[in-house]
Amino acid sequence: MSFQDLPQTWTDHPLSDPDLAADVVDLLVSLGDRQRGTFTVVLCDEDNRYRAAVAVDLPSEFEHRSRSLEAGDMCTSALTPIMPAVRTAPGTSLLLALGRPGPPTWPELDTEWATAATHTCRAAGVPLLGFYIASAHHVYQPLQPAQAAA
Repeated sequence: MSFQDLPQTWTDHPLSDPDLAADVVDLLVSLGDRQRGTFTVVLCDEDNRYRAAVAVDLPSEFEHRSRSLEAGDMCTSALTPIMPAVRTAPGTSLLLALGRPGPPTWPELDTEWATAATHTCRAAGVPLLGFYIASAHHVYQPLQPAQAAA
């Protein structure tokens, strides 16, 4: 799947469909975003349809995997200023994507981000439609520890 598979009316469809959501992530997170390291927050309406996207550049330490900035801290820092605005529109849900350099899958890093995103959204009372990783040529949903055990 890729953004080339998106129907022309993709904004009319709910992003709760994982295949559609992956294609939207592929469209919204450019190759430059992936090489640079960005966190994309996709805002959806009460019917889980796309409304807007915000891309947050990550600090340069992200690329070097500095332990001084843990994945959970970066995720929370990126989401914290957005949550008050999200909560002003009842029914808003989020689709989140980490655009990053590196291998197609990076299990430890990807799982840390997915877990932090899930916890942050849950604590804010904001529905999370999905969390995706977008590396150079691959978009996927990492397994969180609870999913991996199931």
